[in-house]
This record gives sequence, C-alpha cells and structure tokens, in this order.
Amino acid sequence: MPDYLNWDAWIGPAPMRPFKEGVYHDFKWRGWYDFGTGALGDMACHMVNMPFRALKMGYPTVVECEGASTMHSETFPKTSRIRFEFPEREGLAPLKFWWYDGNPSDKSTPALRPPPEVTKDLIEVYEKLPSSGFLLVGDKGKLFSPNDYGADSLLMLAGENTYSATDKHEAAQAVPQTIPRSPGHNEEWFRMMRDGTPAYSNFAIATKLTEIILLGCVALRVGVGQEMKWDGKHMKSPNCHEAAQYLKRDNRHGWKA
Repeated sequence: MPDYLNWDAWIGPAPMRPFKEGVYHDFKWRGWYDFGTGALGDMACHMVNMPFRALKMGYPTVVECEGASTMHSETFPKTSRIRFEFPEREGLAPLKFWWYDGNPSDKSTPALRPPPEVTKDLIEVYEKLPSSGFLLVGDKGKLFSPNDYGADSLLMLAGENTYSATDKHEAAQAVPQTIPRSPGHNEEWFRMMRDGTPAYSNFAIATKLTEIILLGCVALRVGVGQEMKWDGKHMKSPNCHEAAQYLKRDNRHGWKA
C-alpha cells in the first residue's frame, strides 16, 4: 500500500476490504457498487443537465433497465440501456428518455447504442457515432450535443437534410438569450461565495437531477426487464418492493449518515 494512502479513511463508510493495487484506487472505484454509481452516476449529472432542465424532467413514473451485459455481484456491467418515462408536466407532453453506456472500443463487450434509424443522420455528419453526447428527438426536429456538458450542439429541423451548428441556425438565432453565461467554473464558485449569486447548477437543481438519475442505478440492480414504477413524493416503488434495499447504504461501524 502506498505510504501516502490512509486505507481506512479511503474506504470510509463502505464495508472494509483489503487494498489491492489498481483495483479500486484511484479511479476504478466508480464501477464498484460499494463505492460508486457506475457510468450513469458518474457522467449523467453532466450530460443530462441540459435536457433535464430544458424538458423540465421531474420525477419519472417508470424506470427500467432494458438491457445490460453480464451482471456481477460487486460491480456495474460494462454496458447498459435504461429507460425513464416522464408524465405530462407544465404543459409539456409525456416523454421517454434512454440512457446508453459502454465503451465503444471494447471489442469483447459491444456497447449498447440507440437504434440506427434514430442516429443515421448523425453518422452522415460524423462518419461514425460519437463516443458520447445526447440527442433530443421531437416533433419538429432533433438537437444533438457531442459535448458531455452541452457546450456545443447541432440542430436539424423537420424537412432539413442535415444538421447545422445550433448557434448559426436561423431558428436558434431568433430565440432571445435569457440564460446567463458562466464566467467559468472557478469564478462562478467564488462569486457565489462572495455575493451569493447562485451557481447555474446550484444545489436546488443538482440534488434533484442526481436523485432522479440514480433511480437508473436502482432499476439496474433490481434486474433487466423489471419495470419499476416510481412514486417520487414518497420515494418508493409501488410494484417493485426489492428496490427499497438499494435506496440507502448501510454504513460501516463508526460512520453515520
């Protein structure tokens, strides 16, 4: 064990296990049930922020893991597809949201990806599907961002043959700017501490986004093909009682929640 590592403190509230070089520390902890939340919990809080806010995605009514590679007793699968269903909210139509993860370079476990009929227009632009991003599909067109944080995007309205940069698109240029632009992560953080100006992804937004997204991890643990209805107000599933065991962790002796 490295002399700079306090293993007991690193393990924290999780059950104690022996140190093994390169297995948990320092990056791979994200894929272990005891320490992390897999690719969904790692990246969705970034990638889903834009559609979550734009589409006012509150609590879902259904979450289901539709597919996954080999399930393991201690670690998340290498690839998965998880469906969230959201009801009508604030005048917006009901919607379905799919999360796909997996390493496209892993030849032994092909990554689950959206069906070709949904992404064929993107392949014409990029030659192959980008390794990450999000795609919004609506009645009037599609919006795609190849950036994990939504910094760049492409827009294709119904009747158009290809995508165009959103900020150059005529339809987007006609939309007035109402969202303040960030001065940068560090400056935004210090500004909040100096004068109380809320960060754009403040806790009021981030906590709800994280709570909702992590329901996908619960659905995955419940099992592939098990539709989990969800009562967000009471934080429970009315039809899938085994989900309750995954809603909190049992902390190791000496650690309190």
